[in-house]
Amino acid sequence: MSETGSPGDELDRDTITGNEIANWLNAHGPDWVLRIEPLGEDPEYLGFVDGRFKLFKDDETIPIALHYISDLADRARTVESVPVEESPFSTADDEDEDADDES
Repeated sequence: MSETGSPGDELDRDTITGNEIANWLNAHGPDWVLRIEPLGEDPEYLGFVDGRFKLFKDDETIPIALHYISDLADRARTVESVPVEESPFSTADDEDEDADDES
């Protein structure tokens, strides 16, 4: 778990924009990710991983473009910050390391 508490600059789902999400991820990644629950959909995790914006969805880590972040901001029902260790990105990194060890 991260040594410090949640970042103080929380995002307001009612006024959030794609640029605000990108700026937040730039400022707080790689230690923190965002768990965003779009209206009527399963939660998605956004992070700034290995120098790129990435989405974890359907057991897969996918690089994403800024326009997707803006679209997700428009559909957000809830937004919360999560330590990367408590997110699916932590599991995805472990699986990548295991695959590297096997080769």
